[in-house]
Amino acid sequence: WPDKVKIMQKNWIGKSTGAQINFKICELKSTIKVFSTRPDTLFGASFIAISPEHPFVQIIKKNNNRINKQLKNVSFHTTSEIELERAEKVGIKTPYNAQHPFIKNKKIPIYIANFVLMDYGTGAVFGCPAHDQRDLEFAKKYDLEIIPVVSRIKNKTIDIIDEAFVDDGYLINSEFLNG
Repeated sequence: WPDKVKIMQKNWIGKSTGAQINFKICELKSTIKVFSTRPDTLFGASFIAISPEHPFVQIIKKNNNRINKQLKNVSFHTTSEIELERAEKVGIKTPYNAQHPFIKNKKIPIYIANFVLMDYGTGAVFGCPAHDQRDLEFAKKYDLEIIPVVSRIKNKTIDIIDEAFVDDGYLINSEFLNG
C-alpha cells in the first residue's frame, strides 16, 4: 500500500501498547492469556472477562447447561465501538477462577462479558475497577472488589466511588511495586 494509505490506516485503526499476562485457571490445568494496556494496575485485578467468542467459552459450554441458557438469552453482539461503550455491561459468571499471578491464594472470578472483543488483544482482559470506568461499572453491578492501586499522592490510598481514577500517579497496594 502507498505510505499515505498506511498512515491513514494506522491513525484510523490505532495501536495499543501493553502486556500479555498468563492467569492459571484454578480448576483446570490451563491458562488464560489476557492483554492489558495497564499492566501497572495488575494488583488491582478483581475479575477476568472473556469474550463470548473466546475458545475457553466452548470448553465451559460443553459441561454447563446454565451458561448455555444464559448465553442464548443475552445479546452479546453490538454493531459498533460506540454502541459497545454505551451498552449496559453484561456478564455471565463462570464456575472458574483464575489465580492472581502475584498474590498467593487470591482467586479471581472469570466472567463472559459483552464488552470484551475477541478481535482485540487476546479476547480476555483483567478487570481493574478502580482505574477503568467500564470495569468499575461492571464491578459495582456484580458486587466485585474495588482495589485502588494508583494514587496522586505517594503512599496514600484513595476512595473510588463513582469515577475510576485514570490519571498518572504512584502505585499503592501493589507489594513490591509500591511507590
